[in-house]
Amino acid sequence: MDQSSPIADSFEPAAPGSARAIGGPTLALVTSRFQLAEPADPAPEAWREGLAQLLEWLGVETEFLTPARPSGRLARMADWAASAGQLTAPAPVFAPWIGWSPSAFQHGGLAGLPQAQYVASYLIDHARGAPAARGGTDIMLMSPHPAVCITEAAGDVPTPRAAVLRTMIRAARAEGRERVAIICHARQRNVVARHLLAAGKGLTRDGLELDILTIEDALVPLMSGAMLWDAIIAMPDLRSTVFTLLAETSGVRRAWPMLWFGRGLQLVTCETPGEGVSRLPLDAPALIHALALTLHEAGMGRAAWRLHDAWARLRDSGVTSMGRGTDAPYVSAVADDAFLTMLCRDGAVSKRPQMPWRALKNAQIANSGGHLPTLRVVASTSPFPNL
Repeated sequence: MDQSSPIADSFEPAAPGSARAIGGPTLALVTSRFQLAEPADPAPEAWREGLAQLLEWLGVETEFLTPARPSGRLARMADWAASAGQLTAPAPVFAPWIGWSPSAFQHGGLAGLPQAQYVASYLIDHARGAPAARGGTDIMLMSPHPAVCITEAAGDVPTPRAAVLRTMIRAARAEGRERVAIICHARQRNVVARHLLAAGKGLTRDGLELDILTIEDALVPLMSGAMLWDAIIAMPDLRSTVFTLLAETSGVRRAWPMLWFGRGLQLVTCETPGEGVSRLPLDAPALIHALALTLHEAGMGRAAWRLHDAWARLRDSGVTSMGRGTDAPYVSAVADDAFLTMLCRDGAVSKRPQMPWRALKNAQIANSGGHLPTLRVVASTSPFPNL
């Protein structure tokens, strides 16, 4: 890779409105309205209606920013995806109906792979055969973008830049994740360890446990389903293997919400099995979780928490969407659009405490009355600037 590329030389990313970079008291710059950038290829009708339904239920006023030019072919998804990497993008491109396969990150990345510093997808589900409050699956799967992986000497395996590696660890720590695994090839392990030693003890403060494993060492615990880590950083060429094992052992074989980060959140898609890029049918949990994550990154933590809590309570009430799996007796499987309708009609009957989602840690603290110091600077579009 050309080390002078704009991606390689970018600074460490941190999304505005979140505590990803520091995990503590934050300064949040937010706008007075929730903004989403539309991709050049329009959303399928079912996804568009589902998104509108959720936003109306939340009472979130949303401004949709239109793309500069249209494109009608899925094969040219790179046109709008690449535009998400521009530094002037005012809002993330929101397109969870687009599914990227983890195999697209192999061998330097598939042609047209969206630009980013790193990606994070989320595996979230209820405990199987146990009350939701007693646990469940909550894993953050990150990988550096192939474009930020470089070789230090001839014959080396490309390894992520130290700054990007530090940013991913800080993102996990900001969500309150305590056990992080870095899964790499044996020939990458020494370079990764050297990067972390150079970063000092501050990177792993507050009790963060960090394991550096080769893929061979990681296979057994991943296949066991023991869920020893709540965040995993997988090298690009290994992402498909890790994703497949996590999906199989957790039973969540449908789409996971997927966030692409550069200088803040750039793009929201889903991650799915298969190859390359695909257009997905409506997936209610994927839409709910993708929207919750996007709201949280925009500084709208309470709306994000409310959305996730409604999903959790509906699931705990014995309702699931088609293809999501029937994990308990008396489960009602409904179509994805019906699931969204039930959620927006407050159809959950469960009153039991639900498992908090680490991705919304700061929103959970705020909603429960905790005190996480945050100074919010609101960029207003008021025509009366002196008021």
